[in-house]
Amino acid sequence: MIPTSLFGIDAKECDDFFDSLPGLLEVSEIEDPTYERMLYDTLELEGYNQIKKINKYIGFKEQDWNEEICQEIISTLEITNYPDISMIENLLSIDKVDCTLLSYWLHFLKNIHPIYDQKACLALELMNLNVPFDPDDLTCYSRYVSVIEGLKLYAPAEALPEYALPRQRLLQLGLAEWYSQKMKGA
Repeated sequence: MIPTSLFGIDAKECDDFFDSLPGLLEVSEIEDPTYERMLYDTLELEGYNQIKKINKYIGFKEQDWNEEICQEIISTLEITNYPDISMIENLLSIDKVDCTLLSYWLHFLKNIHPIYDQKACLALELMNLNVPFDPDDLTCYSRYVSVIEGLKLYAPAEALPEYALPRQRLLQLGLAEWYSQKMKGA
């Protein structure tokens, strides 16, 4: 049964994606020891230092937020449960914080949230799924999370090979690579 988040999907494109996924992952950024180390180094939220590690890894220029804002970030991320991301909306009012940054924080701290990625969104559009990439709009990121989860649930067993990475990351990398290859062939 197809998840509701995937209603309207172009089944032919979706099947093409899943058929291609194992090969797409082989040529994607899946073999990244620094990323894998970050997954384990930041898994437990131990104060704002974990956020600093993630910011450094992704190249986010560290902001001079006061202690109150840092505590709000930590508290909000701690209570955010997958796949409901509505709790993070208040963090979008903080200077320089957008859904892409929040997706990185959640991804590394919880190891389950997908990284919000423009190419992955464009790939989903090729499947006839309306998932716009708008880093300032929590509704768009929420839709992205929902669709990635739907794809994870709908994926044929052989489509998602065993890796030590979260399945949401495999799908995000696969979608981005699939989009890139489609654009090369267009």
